[in-house]
Amino acid sequence: MELNRLIFNPRKRDAYETFDLTVLLVKSHFFSLFFMYLCMALPLFIIVGVLLNWSWSAFLIWWLKPLFERPILDYMSKAVFNQPVSISHSLKSLKQLKLAEMLVHLSVLRFSPNRAFLAPVEQLEQLSKERKAKRKQLLFASTKPKQTLWMLFCVHFEFILLMGFSALTIALVPYSFTAEEAMYQIFEAPEWLEIAFNALYIVSIALVAPLFVTGGFLAYLHRRVELEGWDIELAFKNIRARLGGVLCSLALLFLSSVTIAPSASYADEIDKQQVKEQVTALYNEPNVIETETTWTPIFEPKKASSSDLSWLFNIFEAIGQVFGVLGWVLVALLVIWLVYYLMKKRGFFANLSLPERARHKEEPVIPSLFAEIKAQDLPTDLIASALRCFNAGQHRLALAYLLHYSLSWAQQQHQVRLHRSMTERECKRAIDAKVPTHIHDIFTRLFTAWVSVAWGHQTPDLDFIALTEEIKAMTASKEESTHEA
Repeated sequence: MELNRLIFNPRKRDAYETFDLTVLLVKSHFFSLFFMYLCMALPLFIIVGVLLNWSWSAFLIWWLKPLFERPILDYMSKAVFNQPVSISHSLKSLKQLKLAEMLVHLSVLRFSPNRAFLAPVEQLEQLSKERKAKRKQLLFASTKPKQTLWMLFCVHFEFILLMGFSALTIALVPYSFTAEEAMYQIFEAPEWLEIAFNALYIVSIALVAPLFVTGGFLAYLHRRVELEGWDIELAFKNIRARLGGVLCSLALLFLSSVTIAPSASYADEIDKQQVKEQVTALYNEPNVIETETTWTPIFEPKKASSSDLSWLFNIFEAIGQVFGVLGWVLVALLVIWLVYYLMKKRGFFANLSLPERARHKEEPVIPSLFAEIKAQDLPTDLIASALRCFNAGQHRLALAYLLHYSLSWAQQQHQVRLHRSMTERECKRAIDAKVPTHIHDIFTRLFTAWVSVAWGHQTPDLDFIALTEEIKAMTASKEESTHEA
């Protein structure tokens, strides 16, 4: 481990200083970490949401948090030591995870607040089972990293982001949506609202996950700084780097001063033959050097016999390769079947509504500008009641009955979407966008007469009986064509 490549000063810090350093490090790599988390979570969210349910899809993403956090840990472990980082390479680190360990983290240890603190021990150190257990005990020996406090902070931060995004979305909704609409009801909300809320939750998770993982990893590094004295080791390395040149210069100066004036050698010449004879005689004396004779078997290489099982290992290796290819073929066939299923059964994402919601028939919505007419006061035959009120001089009530009848028909037959807070102009614009062109004139005269009576307090300048007959003919022709179809 190259301590001189650390991008921060490895000194002793308390838990709060570690969390502050976490924010600074995440800021420099935030977009890469955020994009990497979305690359893992969004495809799974869309597939499970389309096949099952969007709420269950968001729950699955939440449950798989320990799995999605491991590529972020791989990325930051390289970034902290100033090594080259790559999103694709960090995503491939998922293949190196042990299935048994991840199942434990997704079941027994799913709610452990120390999972980010202990994840480097399992993913980066690659220790055996016994050494891993001792390592974890050592990390918790004399100090507490306050990981529970850090997890609570991250959970509350996720909740704050989700509520903020939801409030911003509601604030951007047009004023034509009121609190009485279905989009604000928990059990009657449309599916697009469910998708939007769960998607905002996935974004909130992706924003906070880099903070949580990096905070645990830095707490792990600072615990190792305390145990192994990284700060002392790095200080000595810096001293050696600063004084290395001075020490070399002094050593060279000393050697040059010693060898600058060599003295004459007065050693006698050595008779090599005489020395050899003395050494040989010394070895021949029995009491001087102890000798011991040992027997070492010499194995001669044998020819390969018929009992060699290397061919069996080759067969098993070939079988493993075949099963590997078959596995990828099955994955490809599953993807092809999924695309075929979506194109055939769901019309290639064209219809995302649930079956029970598709069969639900919505009641017509009448804007609140007719608030003086309550639903229980509406007569059964609106056309006949409108004619009676008009003949009696109650022009406003007569036009209100006609508008109730016409707007209900437009919503049921042409899927016109109206809301209670709409004005006359907004209602007319929504109707013109759905109904045929030859019907536009009928609604134009109807709304013009209503505005002159309701807001101008004037007598309507129109043939009311002829307008009533046109409305009856319009609704009758549509009903006949529907029955024929």
